[in-house]
Amino acid sequence: MRYNYTVPKRKYNRIAYRIMGLIFISISAIQLITIFKGLSNRIMLTALFAFGLGAYGIYLVMSSLRKQAFDITYVFSDDGIKVVHHYGETNYTYDKVEFITMIIPDESMLFYMLNLKAGRDLYSIPFTMKQELCEKIYELVNSHIPKVET
Repeated sequence: MRYNYTVPKRKYNRIAYRIMGLIFISISAIQLITIFKGLSNRIMLTALFAFGLGAYGIYLVMSSLRKQAFDITYVFSDDGIKVVHHYGETNYTYDKVEFITMIIPDESMLFYMLNLKAGRDLYSIPFTMKQELCEKIYELVNSHIPKVET
């Protein structure tokens, strides 16, 4: 068995994160310039505000560059799991998969989700209006995961 599933991500969300991050970084830089020129009355408060705003701006820009911000294609097969993302691909054997859980928020909802932990990475895979595919992938991966006896 082999299942391909692609989770599309919007390009405009990444652009918005980067623009907001750069705005926060520029406001932080302007605040720091006013401190260094001696134009600020409350130096400590302004410095804390500037560093906090700058750190949040850097966080926004960096989060728009992570691999989960781009389209991801998951290929589930009998050999293992292949995750194809913007920066290349990552292959996992079923020995590296620690757990998989299927989340069903409500039976009347048309939204399902798989949480998959493989190695250091945790993947949350949303399935909208694809209940059968979600259940098939869950059964495939769950049948190949080595069972740990406690």
